Amino acid sequence: MAPGVSALVLLLAAAAGGAAGWVAARRRGPAPIAPGVAPHLLPDPALEWLRRAYGGLGVWVAELDPREEGPRAERIVDPERLSSAQITAVDRRLERARDQEQSGAERMEGGTLVFHAASSVAVGLLLPEGVDPARLTLVEGDLKRLLEGVRRRPHIVELAQAQSQDASLESAGSVGLRLAYQIERAIDGQVVVAANEQPGEPTRDTERPAPQVRVIGVSGRGDRRLLDVVLPVECDLAQAAQGVLGPGMVEGDPLGSVIADRRQRPGRVLVLPLRIGAETVGAVAVWPPAGLEPSGAARLELAEALANAAPRIVRALTADRMKIETTADPLTGLSNRRGFDDILNRVDTREGALIYADLDRFKLLNDTLGHPAGDAAIGHFAKIIQGQIRSGDVPARIGGEEFAVWLPRTELDVGARIAERIRIKLGTTPWDWRGRSWPLSASFGVAACPETSRSVANLPAQADAALYVAKNSGRNRVEKAGK
Repeated sequence: MAPGVSALVLLLAAAAGGAAGWVAARRRGPAPIAPGVAPHLLPDPALEWLRRAYGGLGVWVAELDPREEGPRAERIVDPERLSSAQITAVDRRLERARDQEQSGAERMEGGTLVFHAASSVAVGLLLPEGVDPARLTLVEGDLKRLLEGVRRRPHIVELAQAQSQDASLESAGSVGLRLAYQIERAIDGQVVVAANEQPGEPTRDTERPAPQVRVIGVSGRGDRRLLDVVLPVECDLAQAAQGVLGPGMVEGDPLGSVIADRRQRPGRVLVLPLRIGAETVGAVAVWPPAGLEPSGAARLELAEALANAAPRIVRALTADRMKIETTADPLTGLSNRRGFDDILNRVDTREGALIYADLDRFKLLNDTLGHPAGDAAIGHFAKIIQGQIRSGDVPARIGGEEFAVWLPRTELDVGARIAERIRIKLGTTPWDWRGRSWPLSASFGVAACPETSRSVANLPAQADAALYVAKNSGRNRVEKAGK
């Protein structure tokens, strides 16, 4: 193998397997090397290094992340050697490979496309005409390493962030994620961690909610769509997390096919409760190699990991619940002003759009139908907002009938279009109070960084000013800051 290619292989192996210090590569994969490659090296400059190592025309990553709105694509190409039509053709071919989990090599206009896909991610390298067929095997090996790095990227970043926090600040997600990776390293198999979430005290006019079992950790080989999923109460993992099912091997899917299109490997799965004394606080599912239950040193390390994680999960769940209670609005379930301000003041909040919204003539509604009707209208508006925004957007109720939505990495025009979408949906969705129909409308103000301000800190004042213009220009409209 050429020296440049060898260095690339080592880099990608490190990024996929060593960024957090104790996350190891697969036993049948490349040998693990010392950590030190930061998560931001994936996918760039790794993509450019891969392209240069083989003299490629371009390298692609096509990813379908359920937490994002639609697919995400990244590519680095040589624009002097590829036309826009050729680039588009490769884009479409990789999308098909991603959706159908295809791998191989295929002749295309201008060269040969080598591609590899798994778990809703596809990577590809377009080689020029006349490439030595013997190099295709080397390309495929590097593409597999790149694919593994891309799949692990969200976990690597979260692990790196979690390691910088004090243990007392751990979230349930960071504990679950680290436990999943620790067990994967020891057992060499996919791992899913679930927690038995004990509900808090009932709020005013509500009953105490029923307990639920939620996935808080998925190892690198697992399907990250499982994160934060609430499991069916009858599945084996939920039963173990609630203390109904004891430790042991089970057949089939212990998660109860909670994600319909999740690919399952046939075989036996080890399910182990997480316990503190006699109390069960969660459970893990482990897919061991060849379906054989771990023994010896591996089993001892597994038991130690579970014993260490259980009390940390309980502390983290308690802290998470207390944080939610102090930063959430009890009427709508959205963030309150304190929680929303915390989000806007985070160090990593740099670019995006901010929407301010206010129900029109809300005082008239309250005076005419009563305050319970006003609360119902606020709840209705909150649901409308939640249904019209994207998975990564953050809605909040910041006042009586006042709402805000933070749209990360969103331009001003896109923010205005989303506000308009909310406005139209509210106005076209019938609402009544105890049989009496009442038309609802809202006014909106939108600001964005960097278009209307270089600092996110200035956006609330700008969005509020734009909302004031909308109110004084006839209501039921969207206004952009700076007009």
